[in-house]
Amino acid sequence: MEYSPENLEYAVSVFYNGEQADRAKAHAWLTDAQRVPEAWKFVWELLQPNKGTEIQFYAATTLHTKILRCWNEVPPESHDELKEKLLQAVYTYSKGPKIVTNRLCISLAAFILQQGTSDLAAILRPLSAAENTSLLLEVLTVIPEEYNSMTMGTVLRAKNRNALTQACPAVLDDLLRYLQSVYNEYSSPPPDSEVQLWLSAATCAASWLALNEDGDNGPLPDRLPLCGALLAAVRLLYTWNEAVSDVALDVCEACLGAVRAAAGQDSTRQPAAALQLIEQLVATAAPVFQRDNRPDSINEELLSALITCLVGVGETHSGAVVRGAEAAGAGEAPARALLELLLCAQAAPGHYPRHEARSNLVFGFWYTLQDEILNVMETTSRITPVWRDVFSRLLTILVAKSEAPPDSALSRDDQELLRCYRQDIADTVMYCVGILGDWCWTTVEAAWDAADTPLRKEAALHVFLALADSAPHRRAPEPIHNMLGHAVEAARSESGRMLDTALDCLGSYAGWVAALETQGGLALGAACVAAAGAALPRAGAAAALALRKLCADCAAPAAALAPDIVRAAQSEQARSETWVRRQLLSAAGSALAAADPEVATPLLHELAASLAADLRRQAEDPTRASGAAECAAALLAALPAQPVLCLSLCQTLLPNLTAFACPLLVEPMFHVLKQTVSSLMDDCRPLVDAIGQLTAAGFRARPTAAGLDVVKLLVIIFGNEYPSMPALFHSSIALSARSVAAEPGGAPDLAEALFAVLRQVTKKKPAYIDWIDDLLSELVELGSECVRMWEAGAARSACLWLGSLAAVRPRALQPHAPLLTAAALRCIGGATPRNQIEPLAELLLALNRAAFDGGDLSAWLRQALAVTDFPTRHATEPSKRKFIAAVIKEKSSKRRLLESVQEFSLVCRGLVGTEYARQSLAAKQLVS
Repeated sequence: MEYSPENLEYAVSVFYNGEQADRAKAHAWLTDAQRVPEAWKFVWELLQPNKGTEIQFYAATTLHTKILRCWNEVPPESHDELKEKLLQAVYTYSKGPKIVTNRLCISLAAFILQQGTSDLAAILRPLSAAENTSLLLEVLTVIPEEYNSMTMGTVLRAKNRNALTQACPAVLDDLLRYLQSVYNEYSSPPPDSEVQLWLSAATCAASWLALNEDGDNGPLPDRLPLCGALLAAVRLLYTWNEAVSDVALDVCEACLGAVRAAAGQDSTRQPAAALQLIEQLVATAAPVFQRDNRPDSINEELLSALITCLVGVGETHSGAVVRGAEAAGAGEAPARALLELLLCAQAAPGHYPRHEARSNLVFGFWYTLQDEILNVMETTSRITPVWRDVFSRLLTILVAKSEAPPDSALSRDDQELLRCYRQDIADTVMYCVGILGDWCWTTVEAAWDAADTPLRKEAALHVFLALADSAPHRRAPEPIHNMLGHAVEAARSESGRMLDTALDCLGSYAGWVAALETQGGLALGAACVAAAGAALPRAGAAAALALRKLCADCAAPAAALAPDIVRAAQSEQARSETWVRRQLLSAAGSALAAADPEVATPLLHELAASLAADLRRQAEDPTRASGAAECAAALLAALPAQPVLCLSLCQTLLPNLTAFACPLLVEPMFHVLKQTVSSLMDDCRPLVDAIGQLTAAGFRARPTAAGLDVVKLLVIIFGNEYPSMPALFHSSIALSARSVAAEPGGAPDLAEALFAVLRQVTKKKPAYIDWIDDLLSELVELGSECVRMWEAGAARSACLWLGSLAAVRPRALQPHAPLLTAAALRCIGGATPRNQIEPLAELLLALNRAAFDGGDLSAWLRQALAVTDFPTRHATEPSKRKFIAAVIKEKSSKRRLLESVQEFSLVCRGLVGTEYARQSLAAKQLVS
C-alpha cells in the first residue's frame, strides 16, 4: 500500500479504533512507514492543525524517529530548512495538544543533539520571547533527557557532552533569574499561570542538574542561590495552601527534586556549602513538620517529598553531617537539626501503613550514616556520645514503629506492606549494633518492661528477634537472657502474632543458647525446646520450624525430649501438613542423633515403620500429594552424624521405593536416594546395588535432573567398585540425552544437569568416559546444539563440558569441532543473549589449547567466518581477521580472550560506537 497521507490517516484510525488483529497489522505498517525516505515529506502534511490529534501525534513521533534513526538521509544543506520547520511546528502547537507539543519538543532536542549542540543559544533564540517562556522551558528540559536516552557514537556523545556542560551554567543562571520572582511579596496566592511556569522551571532545573552528576555543572556553592529560589517556591506555596495539592504539590515535588539533584555534586569537596544547603532545607521543612506531622496528614505527599529530599541530601553529604554533628562550630546546628528532622520523620505518628506512609522513606539514611560514623571511628578509635544518643533514640523509635495494628484493621495489601516494613525495621536495627553494641538489648528490654499492651510487647520481641545474629558468642548479657525468657513464656501462653514472633525468637537464638556452656544455658535450652513443643497445637508451622532449629543446635535438651518430639512428628496434626511434618521429622532426626543409641534405635524403628507405610500408601495412589518421600528425605538429612541409625532407616525405606519408579513419583524417589547417598557417603556401600537398581528403574520411567545428581554421586564415590556402575552410567546418560534431544528448550534443567554430570566425570574420573564411548558422538552433537540455548544455565553447562572434553578426549571432539566452532560464533554474533559470552570464550580457549590431530581452531574459525554476512552483516572482513588473530594468539589468559570475544560480539550486533559498548568494555576493563 502506498505511503500516502490518506492511507496513513486510515491506518492510524484503524490502529486506534479497529479490531485487535487489524490494529496489529496497522501498527506494523505504520512502523515500516516511519523508516521510508518519503516520511520526511508526509510528516509535514500530517502535522496540519486541521488533522486529528492521533494523526498529529503519529506525525510528530515519526519525525522524532526519522531524526534519531535516519539522520544520514538529511543532507547538510537541508539542516537549516529542517530546523526552521521544527521551530515553526513547535510554535504552532505551543497551545497543544500537549502530547503533540511534547513530542515535537523532543524532536527539536534530537535535532540539536544530532548537530553536536553546535550553537544552542542561536537555535533556541526564536523561542526566547516572554510569551514563549513555557515552550522554551519544555525544550530545554528535554535536551538533557534526550542526550541520556539517544543512541549516538562516542565522538558525537563527547561533543554533545562538552557542549551541554559549557551551556549548563548559563541555563541554570537564567532559571535562577526567573525563579527569583518567587521572592516577591504576594498579597494573595500567586496566579495559576505563574505556578505552572514555576513547575516548568523547576523541572528544567532538575533535568540540567542531573545531567552531569560528577560535578561538571559547577561547584555546589554556585548552586546555592538556585536552591534557595527553589526552596522559596516551596515555602510560598505551603504558606498559601493549607493542603498542598494538584499543581502546587507538583511544583513542590519538582523543586525538591531539583534541590536533590543540585546536592548530588561535590559531595566531599564542599562540606561548608553542603551544611549551608542543609540549613536552608531544614528551615523549609521544619514548619511543615511542626504543623502537619500527624496521623492521616492532609499534606502526606508534601511531607514525603521533603523527607525524600532530606534523605537524599543527607546521604550525599553524610561526611559533612557526621563531622558537623561532632563539631562544636557553625556546622553543628544544621547537621543536628537534620538528624532531629529525620528522627521525627522515622517516628511519624500512627501505624504504618494505616495512618502514615512516609516513615519507610528514612531507612536507607541510617545505613549511610552508621557506615560514615564507623569510617570516622577507624581513624579516631572512638564513637562520639552524640551518636550513642541518636542511635539509642532511633532504636526506641524502631521498637515503637514495629508495633502492628490489629490484623482486623488491615487489608491484605496493607498486611503485605506492613510485613515488608517490619523487615526494613529489622534491617535498620542491625545498623544500631555497630554503634551501641550490647546496649541494644538493654534498650529492647526497657521497651518490653515499659510496654502496656500485648502488641507493644510483640513489637519489642520483633526487634529482639532482629538482633539475633548479633548476639555475642559464648557470652550471656542479662538482657538477652531475660528477653529470651519472656519469649519462652509467650510461647507457652500466648497466641496469634505474639506467639509467632516468640517462636521465631526461640529458633533464631538457638545457636546462641547452644554456645552457652553453663548450667543456666542448658536449662534455658531445655525450656526453649519444651516451649516450642508445647506451642505445636496453637501454631504448627512456626513451632515446628523453631523446634527444628533448636534440635539442630541444642543437642542435650533435644536428646532428653526425643520421645516427645518423635510423638509430635507422628501426630495427626503433623500428618495433615506435609511442610510441618518435614520440620518435625528433621527435628526428630537431630534429637535421635544426639540421644543414647539404646533410646534412639526403637524410636527410629517407629518412625521408619510409619514412613514406610506412608510410602506404600503414596505408591498405591500416586495422585495423592502426601509428601512421604520428602518427609523421609528430611529425616535422612538430619542423621548423618549417626551412620548406623541412618543405614538402618535406609534399609527400611528403600524396599518401599520400588513402586515409585513411575513418572508421577520418580522425582520424590530420586530426592530420597540423593539424600541417602549424600548422608551416608562411603557407609552406604551395602545399599549401592539397591540404590542403583532403583535409579535405573527411575530413569526408565522418566529422566530427571535429581536422578542425574544421584548418578553423579554414585559414579564419583563408588566408580568401578561395582560391576553394575558402567551400565547405570551408560543407560542414565543415554536416556537423558534422548529426552533432551527431543526438545532441548523444553527441559533446560535436565540439559543443565546432564552436562554437569558429564563435566564432573570428565574432570574427576576421565577413565569412566570409556563407559559411554559409543555415545560420545551423539553427546557432542547435542552439546553443540545446547550451546545455542537461551537458557543460560544449560548453555553454560554444555560449553563447560565440551571444553573439558577437549582437554582429555580431543579425538572424540575433533570430527564435530568445525560445526561446534560455527555454533559458538553464531552465539557470539547474537543468537544468544549478551550475558552468555563468558562460557563461549571459555569454550574457544579450550578448543585453542586442545591437542587435535590434523586440524586446529584457526582453520575452523577461518572456514566459518569466510561465509559472507556470518555471523551477521555487521561483521566486516577486518574485524573478522582481528578477531581470529586475537583468539589464536591467546592460550593462557581467559580474561584477555573474553575481552576480544566481547568486542567481536559488539561488532556483530551492530553496537560498536554506542554508549552501551563504551560502558560494557569499560566495565570489563574495570573488573579486570
